[in-house]
Amino acid sequence: MVPIGQGPSAQGIKCPTVHSGHIPATSHRGYIKQRVYATPLPTLQELRNRITDACASVSPAMLYNVQREVQSRVQMCIVAYYT
Repeated sequence: MVPIGQGPSAQGIKCPTVHSGHIPATSHRGYIKQRVYATPLPTLQELRNRITDACASVSPAMLYNVQREVQSRVQMCIVAYYT
């Protein structure tokens, strides 16, 4: 296990994070965000409804692709850290 503060970013290796802006717009977050904010939201309840509908519309294939992408990114970080 790598001690906190001693991982890749502490050594100058940049691994993409959810908040880094390096996650492609085609990712699950981009898909849901596009569906939720496609048009202005008149009420908080409409926001809740759109979030629920967008999440329900995610297909098993999309979830599988997200899983593969996360695994790939983790593998890249591991390789970068240990080389």
